[in-house]
Amino acid sequence: MSELLDFILAHEDAFRSRSRMASLYSDFSSQLTTNPDGYHANIAAWKKALADAVRAGVIPAQGNTRDLLNIRTGDELARALQHREFGRPTCLPAVIHDAVAKKELIPLKAFMSSKDSVYKTSWIPSPWSVAKWGLRQLGVIGEPGFAEKLEVGNFVVLSNVETAANEILKKMASQKSSVDLILSRTTFITRFSHILSSASPLSQNDLNILLTYLARDRRAISFDARTIKFKPENEAVPVPITQEDSAIANLRDTITKINSQIPPLAEKIATLDAAAREAVKLKQTIRARGALRSKKITESALAQRTDTAIQLESVYVQLQQAADQVEIVQAMKASAAALKGLNQKVGGTEGVSDVVDALKEEMATADDISNIINESGQPIDESEVDEEFAALEKAEREKQEQEEAAKTAARLAELEAAEKKRKERRAADKEKEEEAELLQTSQDFARISFQETGSKDEPDKENKPVSA
Repeated sequence: MSELLDFILAHEDAFRSRSRMASLYSDFSSQLTTNPDGYHANIAAWKKALADAVRAGVIPAQGNTRDLLNIRTGDELARALQHREFGRPTCLPAVIHDAVAKKELIPLKAFMSSKDSVYKTSWIPSPWSVAKWGLRQLGVIGEPGFAEKLEVGNFVVLSNVETAANEILKKMASQKSSVDLILSRTTFITRFSHILSSASPLSQNDLNILLTYLARDRRAISFDARTIKFKPENEAVPVPITQEDSAIANLRDTITKINSQIPPLAEKIATLDAAAREAVKLKQTIRARGALRSKKITESALAQRTDTAIQLESVYVQLQQAADQVEIVQAMKASAAALKGLNQKVGGTEGVSDVVDALKEEMATADDISNIINESGQPIDESEVDEEFAALEKAEREKQEQEEAAKTAARLAELEAAEKKRKERRAADKEKEEEAELLQTSQDFARISFQETGSKDEPDKENKPVSA
């Protein structure tokens, strides 16, 4: 079985039952009059299965790129749906015709070229051609037996487009600054390429469909060949792309590109540092010096990239501030206009005088606010950065000294403990020696005393008379 059919059998409940499969693959066109509920149930099951399959990126396509918002009908699609038991779905042309008639599928060329929204009640792409296409598919007109063949065509799957657009607009609603609503095409496709499927990205054709829908049918963006600008919530319609918008989008791309270069450089520095240390350990002087030279070059490149990224991000922040100031000033102008209109409704000299005084006060306040807003941002004080850096170095140095002192104290404590144990062993040994000497002395005295006693007894034995 094909990848498409495997997906449908695994994910669509209507295709789990064998009897249901037999009905879906049969020629159920006659049920339109005999069993309309069954006919529409089969049509709905097929339309859902095809829309889900398109979203998953398993519909056969020309080339390696598969669209997630566009389906290509034809013999290749029918062949991919062929079941080993039930054959090809014979009513697939009726399914496509029903979807086209209900604007669930829209011919790609008509969708891209139309100036009117697809939601406009009078919007029907090429009415006679669509009707003729459907009749030809059903075999009402055209060549004999043509109903068994699915005509080739590209159709936009409107439900998939709506889902993708809703998800994108939901994510963009969290952006507060008007500058963050400006994206390049590259950033747009990078950020939202997997908005429908984590496994299959949007194709270039999908991108064109989605941008057309967001601009024409949802009035949410304006775009050109390189830049996309989302409409702020306080605007009724999106404004055209300006040169400033293109510059902002280009700046964002540059910042992203520079930031993407920093982690590999840092990783390379770590690798070279490890290589140099290993070479020194192995007494490989040439290799160590070469690794250190490469490390210095890479560190210089990393510093340059980092400085550039910081400068560009600073510029981007200033652009955000400037854009916010424009919005504030516009709000202030609108407020001033409203205030002026109210003041004009005041009648009488006294009332006009009071209004004029109040207006002067408000204008003075507005001027003060404008002056505050227009003040340039304070530059970063490098001396403060140097002081903080020196403090960090000092803290790190003190930490290392404390660790070394702790290690030394622990070592001294170990030595003192060992010395104490040695002294205790010596004292114990000396005490044992003294006890042994004392014992030996005692034994010697005892032996001497015994010998002297024996010497005194021997003369007495000699003088004693022997009995007869």
